[in-house]
Amino acid sequence: MIKDRQKLIDLGFKEIPHFTVTNALDYDLGRDRRLSFGAIGTPNEMLWLCQQEHDNYEETTDLICLHNYDYDGYITLEEVENIIKTLKR
Repeated sequence: MIKDRQKLIDLGFKEIPHFTVTNALDYDLGRDRRLSFGAIGTPNEMLWLCQQEHDNYEETTDLICLHNYDYDGYITLEEVENIIKTLKR
């Protein structure tokens, strides 16, 4: 479980410019792709990959859930780092 938001921010995740119920952080993968992490430190943790139109957070065109607590349990910082490395190739 990642209890400390700062660890994700240190990896390069950034707070999004508006409120969300999941208190999400985003990681810019380039080419309008983002990795988002929500509900940090709660049993609702989730990590998803999404496509957005040029930093327009209101216009998500595609979304794929990569990790969800309900099915996968908590995710570790090491797993998040490995996902980032894989997607940035």
